[in-house]
Amino acid sequence: MKNYYDLLGLKPGCTKKELKKAYRAALEQLETGDLIGEEELTQAYRFINAARKHQRPERKKYGFWKMSKEFRAHFTGPRGSEAARSVIRRFGIKELFTAVGIIVFSWLVYLLLSAVMPNLFSDSRYPLLALDFSKKLVSASAKLLVYGICIVIYVCRSLRRRTNGLRKLNLGFLAGCVLLVLGLFIPQNQLSNTASLLLDIGPLQQEQFSVTKNILLEDAFLQTNNLFGDLYTYKSGKSNRVYIPKSLLEDADGTVHQAVVTFLPHTHAAAKVQVRAMENHLYGSIGDCFFLDLPNESDAQEIYLRRSSATLVMEQGSAQAPVQTDLRTVKLKNEEGQPLVETVTSDKMAALALSQHRLFLCFTAEDSVGTHTCVAVIIDRESGKILKSWELQGQFVYRVFSCANRDYVFTQALVKDSFTERTYSMQIFDPAAADFVYTAPENYILGSAPHIASFAENGVWISKHTNGENPIGKFTVPESLMK
Repeated sequence: MKNYYDLLGLKPGCTKKELKKAYRAALEQLETGDLIGEEELTQAYRFINAARKHQRPERKKYGFWKMSKEFRAHFTGPRGSEAARSVIRRFGIKELFTAVGIIVFSWLVYLLLSAVMPNLFSDSRYPLLALDFSKKLVSASAKLLVYGICIVIYVCRSLRRRTNGLRKLNLGFLAGCVLLVLGLFIPQNQLSNTASLLLDIGPLQQEQFSVTKNILLEDAFLQTNNLFGDLYTYKSGKSNRVYIPKSLLEDADGTVHQAVVTFLPHTHAAAKVQVRAMENHLYGSIGDCFFLDLPNESDAQEIYLRRSSATLVMEQGSAQAPVQTDLRTVKLKNEEGQPLVETVTSDKMAALALSQHRLFLCFTAEDSVGTHTCVAVIIDRESGKILKSWELQGQFVYRVFSCANRDYVFTQALVKDSFTERTYSMQIFDPAAADFVYTAPENYILGSAPHIASFAENGVWISKHTNGENPIGKFTVPESLMK
């Protein structure tokens, strides 16, 4: 048999790369048209390639979790346990677990001190804030101190010189350092948090608080779990957050919109909250009826408005017949002289309980020709008589807010030849005078519904977001009406 290795100038055990290189070099040395020589070189290539695969098979490509037999043999042989321990020792699993233990231990110190720490500022006018601040101050400071001491010990111990003069540096130590750095900033920045607490000791003792003016608080809570309460965001100067415990809200179950908040300047922990406006006047229809649940009103068992018949029903009890009011008797006429209220449309209306057993309603009425109009009425709940009525700007009720003992009625109207745009207007109702006292001169045509962002000293701002960002414009209001 021919010696194919000599033909290509190779030795047994050559690599595939060497085989291809020798085969191509031999082909280049052949004369043009030497088919016999080319066939011999091809047979030599195939023979050596088959022999190479038979004598030294290529290692099978395994996945991340499935190791090859050659790799497993190092740990499953006679000295397998010792080899595995050697790998773990070289990795430094002990240093990694030590770093995790430092993080857990620091949090245990924090939780323990938070549970047992008394009030360090007993003379403060705000005991709830003072007690919570004392716990956070001592716990955060002790946690950071313990954390720093443990890190110094951990690094010095891991990098100590061994008997051969080398330092003990392994992957487990590096991974532990990464965990310790992350633990310093996650889930909260221990450095900035502790610094803010230390800086607020003076303002708390001297009662030098920051005060927001007419801020808007978000509708929903954003849980923080490790600070002074639920996080509310607002737009006021450089800062845009304040932490308010639910116990400080005058109505924790309501939707808070306008408030004056007294809080510490660095930790933004609220000391006092004065709610000025709450959205609690809109009602949605259930089927054909609006069921009105008026706060602090117990003289009527149930009040509901039938849309199809435009009838308000006020049930006083089983012994008395319900009082009914036909809203179609409203003394308002359209341009053709016909009654303005034929039926009640739209799925939203507003209702306010006034003094002297009176009820304020704001709804959308449809006349006989299909024109929609926003109508407001005052009804005597004892007799069911309509005392006053108004034709408002717009066609539908959008929002009704209370601020400074006045009610701000925001309405919207459809824009002709547009499917998305609406015209938004505002009018102010004074419950004491039982009349609308102001109509804002501005009207805004918008493609998306705005948020009532802030009640400023000279107007009401609307924006694209609930926290006041990206303001759209302002309904100007006389300053005397905003007080």
